[in-house]
Amino acid sequence: MASDNVSGSFFNQVPNDKSNDGNGNVNGNDESSNETNNSGDDASAALDPFEASMAELMRKRNKKPLASKPSTLGGVPTSKATGFGKQARGPQIVNKIQSTSNASGNKQSFIGIGKPLNDVNNPEYDDQGYTLYANEETGEKQRVFEALIEYPCEFKMKIIGANEGTFAKEMVQVVADSCNVESDVVKFSERTNGKWTSVTVFAPVESAEMLYSLYENIDRDPRVKFKF
Repeated sequence: MASDNVSGSFFNQVPNDKSNDGNGNVNGNDESSNETNNSGDDASAALDPFEASMAELMRKRNKKPLASKPSTLGGVPTSKATGFGKQARGPQIVNKIQSTSNASGNKQSFIGIGKPLNDVNNPEYDDQGYTLYANEETGEKQRVFEALIEYPCEFKMKIIGANEGTFAKEMVQVVADSCNVESDVVKFSERTNGKWTSVTVFAPVESAEMLYSLYENIDRDPRVKFKF
């Protein structure tokens, strides 16, 4: 299940960072010891607010992406979870017109009744909080970016955020860092309208994990309002 405050749209849900307990405290999942954390707190205290904020942003950006965790449902790998595989027999076809013949030989059309596999109004999530997509023929389920995109590719993304500082340039740098390329390799365009800036980027992604990681990194910038 995903929480109500998950960022992104239906096709790019990004789970909350579970390393934070909601009170600003980091849980004990980090590899560093308490002593290291304490010394880090002392160092952060010596920084001004802006530097401390940037240091925290970089710490989160360098963490292993949430998408690196295998997709599971109820603790079972998604591809092997109960109920997956070929669709069960019965009225499973939705919004697809078919024809049958009545006693007089005349053809009649009907629409199958049943729950659609991919309901945009009621999407299904894996244990990690990512939206799932079911193959219409086999019923096999995967995370959306694993099922619908072929890699490698240039993934087009539009990012809208507050027109503050060098927003467009920084978003391009986030894309470059997430995709392990130089910033001058990333194609982009920008448009400013009052207090908002829109940046369209073409991210050279190599895998679904890299794409999910890119979304996570973009979400961490508080100036970002929308992305699609």
